[in-house]
Amino acid sequence: MPYFRACLLSLPLFVLAVPLASQQREEVKPEAATEGDDTAVEFFTGAEFQEIELSDGRKVEKFSIPVAAQVTAGRLRVTAQLPYMRVKAPGDVVVPSGPLGLPILVDPAGPAEVSTREGIGDLRVDAAYQLPISGLNASISSGVKLPTASTEKGLGTGETDYRVGADLSKTVGTVTPFAGVSYTKVGDPAEYDLEDTLAGHAGAAVRLGRSASAHVGYSYEENASGLVDDQQRVFGGVNTALGSGLSLGVYGSAGVNGPADIGAGISLGVRLD
Repeated sequence: MPYFRACLLSLPLFVLAVPLASQQREEVKPEAATEGDDTAVEFFTGAEFQEIELSDGRKVEKFSIPVAAQVTAGRLRVTAQLPYMRVKAPGDVVVPSGPLGLPILVDPAGPAEVSTREGIGDLRVDAAYQLPISGLNASISSGVKLPTASTEKGLGTGETDYRVGADLSKTVGTVTPFAGVSYTKVGDPAEYDLEDTLAGHAGAAVRLGRSASAHVGYSYEENASGLVDDQQRVFGGVNTALGSGLSLGVYGSAGVNGPADIGAGISLGVRLD
């Protein structure tokens, strides 16, 4: 049976890099400093690779190019992401594309032979609101995964998922501990018996000079399928400003229970103030 979720539920590699890169560029500010109508637009792209070993010994390789846009207006931040994916996997394995996507699933009607397929993944839209709490970065968020990926190619399930969550961080000197929780209402296709999931993560970011920072953390997520183990992962990365609104991130993750799985990626951001 497959073990691993295709991407971190609340912390997929690329999506994790987007909010962390934004968060680490700003110190925690007093409430008054966050008021106003300042608006910023950022665009992100990159590349990431994942290799997953299923518990039956079969392997899945996934290469994706995510493209994201993020708009920040005062306390509100909205992010949309759509990836292009290339997957090499057994034909009966479904490989969703993102944090609101479902775990890797086995389609009993699909062929067992290894095949390569590619196409766009599921569109994800997330919104987060920073709460007016002095001295803390506290936010609530919600998101939706829209089924734009092909079910015939095994890139998605054809169902919509919904998520709500909360995140908290506080800067102490050069270190910013962070933690978050989320709940996902999983769309339930007829072919699978799936349940809603809870997830959580915790870690810390460290400022490295004026323009760079690093982060490391741990995440845990219930699996939507009772036939697959819950996911535990460690992750980390480095983000740096390149000047003129450009930013660069390098990140990776690894599973800490069950069969081996690893992931790594790079992201490039452009900020328009």
